[in-house]
Amino acid sequence: MAESHGTAPPAKLDYVLPGALAPDIGPAQLRALFGADQVEISDRLPGAEGEEFRGVILYPKDPALRAYLYFQDSQQLRGLASVVVREPGSRWRLDNGVRMGMRLAELARLNGKPIRFSGLDWDYGGVVTDWNGGRLAAQDGDPVIRHARLDRNEQASTAEDAYPSGDREFSSDDKRYPQQGELLSVGELRVSFPGEDDL
Repeated sequence: MAESHGTAPPAKLDYVLPGALAPDIGPAQLRALFGADQVEISDRLPGAEGEEFRGVILYPKDPALRAYLYFQDSQQLRGLASVVVREPGSRWRLDNGVRMGMRLAELARLNGKPIRFSGLDWDYGGVVTDWNGGRLAAQDGDPVIRHARLDRNEQASTAEDAYPSGDREFSSDDKRYPQQGELLSVGELRVSFPGEDDL
């Protein structure tokens, strides 16, 4: 567990998503689970196209554990809709084995099949759109949706023509981009809890 920054949470946490996070959890339960000083209510959670939302930031002062929680009712903070991790080197990981910084080639191996994703360099760039029925695909009846978003890693800074970009779908086995498996890596994790809009 991470070094404590104030009040320690009462239970050992392993920082796996979704873990204890579920649609019915709110600020009070989050404080009990993670520690009161690790739960910050904020009106400035980042969204697409510069939009901002009201929600909760877990571990606001610790980049290795920071996570953003978005709610269906953002005023009352009811109905947890999604949890997003964006920090490079984050200790959070998905319960299917996907972690921050994982190379696209490794992600495809874990999936067991090629992965489809949107091209980079726009607001929704790098989002994995289809696991092609592989091991990481959503299972029937699972109420949680697990997402990953790809980004350029440090090796890609001088190789912009070596990975796909733009508002189109691409595949991890696209022969036009033989280096993309090493140049792209997971830069965002997200779990979503759909179908809870009756809260």
